[in-house]
Amino acid sequence: MSSKNAAKHSKKNRAEPAGRGKGRFRSPAIAVILVVVAVSVWWGLKRGGSEEHATDRSAGDGSSAQLSSPESAQRLVGRWQRTDAGYVIEIRTVDRAGAVDAAYFNPNPIHVSQALASDAGGALDLFIELMDVGYPGATYKLRYIPEYDALAGVYHQPTAGQDLEVAFQRK
Repeated sequence: MSSKNAAKHSKKNRAEPAGRGKGRFRSPAIAVILVVVAVSVWWGLKRGGSEEHATDRSAGDGSSAQLSSPESAQRLVGRWQRTDAGYVIEIRTVDRAGAVDAAYFNPNPIHVSQALASDAGGALDLFIELMDVGYPGATYKLRYIPEYDALAGVYHQPTAGQDLEVAFQRK
């Protein structure tokens, strides 16, 4: 191999600098920050923060209070991909009462039985319940993190008895 070809070959095999590849994050620091935020949100939800509110809202009686800031809830609209997998939440609309038109994909559609937004205490929260084969009553309790335009919180998988800290980035 000539020195010219060796130089070409060497350049091809070099790793791209951090933040310039095709990964999900602009830099590894954002991934670390999202994980820290997810753990913090999970801890807050576990201690009773907005978990009680999301549970109250999920009763399904339709009489829940209106969002105090329906305009801010529009920040949830869009497609969100889970940072550790290919799961996608698509938020189509959020109405004044907090009802959310949502879809979930893994990569095929999974039935969303209930989706609600709430903004108690100034935080924008999202509750999603799945009801499908392999997902009977699985839930997401997520909080919108405006600094990162991300969702972070807890995924509860009842069949496995697991709670996982998760984060979603806007696609």
